[in-house]
Amino acid sequence: MILIIASKKDKASMNMANKLLEIYDFDEINNEYSYKDYKLRFIDTMHIYTDLNLNDDINSVIFLSKHSSSADIKSLTVHAIGNFRKAELGGYDNRIVCSDPERMSSSLRYIKNNYNDNYFEITFEATHHGPYLEKPSYFIEIGTTENEWNKNDILDLMAHSIIGSNIKNYDNFIGVGGGHYAPKISEYFFKNDINIGHIIPKYVHEFIEKYEIINAVDKTYKCKGFLMDNHGTKSRVKVFINEIADSNGLEIIKI
Repeated sequence: MILIIASKKDKASMNMANKLLEIYDFDEINNEYSYKDYKLRFIDTMHIYTDLNLNDDINSVIFLSKHSSSADIKSLTVHAIGNFRKAELGGYDNRIVCSDPERMSSSLRYIKNNYNDNYFEITFEATHHGPYLEKPSYFIEIGTTENEWNKNDILDLMAHSIIGSNIKNYDNFIGVGGGHYAPKISEYFFKNDINIGHIIPKYVHEFIEKYEIINAVDKTYKCKGFLMDNHGTKSRVKVFINEIADSNGLEIIKI
């Protein structure tokens, strides 16, 4: 069962949830909505700080969210969650959550393949923020203002990317290097048959430890290896990546 979380404190989140209810034939059961293998739950708190009560039948969690950008970048994004440094926006210091590379990648691939304008940038984001949970999960976001959150065609696109996308059983990789929006990793992804789980951006490379990268491998389902922005990766992290790849028989794709 896939659990979709909508926060009542997040306008974009609520708009996406309402669009899902409009498009798909959800049934309301015990304050949750159910459709095939999906459940939709509304929460009163901000999702990045929430403590979810998850039953054993929940296999994965999708968080609907707005995207904030100080540069006012209009974007449609997905990302794995957790912290490779101090937890400033939910979760715990230096702890990440299991990624869901197949579903997360299918959502972004669907958005890219079905968007026919250039108003929005469509991209991964690096792994960041809370909440912490023990289930594979990802955030799907619309940025950055209420004008974007209210666009009906975009809400329709995002809803279909969550439920209507075609899951691909491609090899799953961890992205390494580059900025927060991982432009080279996103570009490579759109041109190749690959799925992405966690992304470890350059801004955490000065202090990330080897065990955290190993943890990212462990928390990326059937991890095949690393997709590395070679120029955007610090030398100390390259050493870690090479050691981990050699020890675990993992592939390194340098871009």
